[in-house]
Amino acid sequence: MTLQRSLYEWARCTRHNLLHLRRFRIGYQQDQWTCRFGDHELRFPYYPYLAFQDIEGYLPDPRFIPEAGQTVVDVGGCYGEYSLFASRLVGPTGRVIMVEPDAHNLKKAREVLAMNGSPANIQIFQGALSAADGTASFRTGRGPESALEPADHRPTGELAEADAALVQVEVITLATLAERFELDRLDIVKMDVEGAELDVVRGAAQLVDTLRPRYAIASYHIVNGRQTATLLPDLFSRLRYDCSTGNPAHLTTWAWPQAASP
Repeated sequence: MTLQRSLYEWARCTRHNLLHLRRFRIGYQQDQWTCRFGDHELRFPYYPYLAFQDIEGYLPDPRFIPEAGQTVVDVGGCYGEYSLFASRLVGPTGRVIMVEPDAHNLKKAREVLAMNGSPANIQIFQGALSAADGTASFRTGRGPESALEPADHRPTGELAEADAALVQVEVITLATLAERFELDRLDIVKMDVEGAELDVVRGAAQLVDTLRPRYAIASYHIVNGRQTATLLPDLFSRLRYDCSTGNPAHLTTWAWPQAASP
């Protein structure tokens, strides 16, 4: 059975490495999966292919690849795959702030972080980002699909039973996060927050002028009948950012500060 499992995992990893992944290589050994990139190797208790396929979409060019000494915020960190990736690249002089409100996801993330030496340059904020500080209802226990609940959500009958999975979580702006963690630089913000990205970007207007990060945002989510990819350009324009959208397999919007006028 062990040999059969090893052969299956070898075939699965090889297929995805050859056909779908460019920067990462997935492997399997002794009931653990690995992800290699450059000189780095990460370990996981589950098959991490989908997570790293998505991460590749956040990296369209060198501007969005974390570098030594940088500060990266991972909004919607889920099980910590992107945070671990960024942690290895920013190194001991850099910082990664992982934002995740779901206690179930955080429990799994801490197990994954422990498998990889519990990197000292990763800090966790258990909460969500939004347009203003406060609290909000959050539907938990759905893994990567856990999300803030719309304010007008009023379930009745059988649907009301699902509200057992609703919890109150702290929400803060990106500016408040920067203040709370005493960030003197902020280079990259990666975001996958199930439609809340519009409010997160609105809250980013409060960032001080010295913090002008680049953004890589999963923007395939639907808000009021429209993909957020169609709504983000206007928000970023108000912040004096340029942006573009691509990566159809996991639609992503990238934004960067406009060049200063001469």
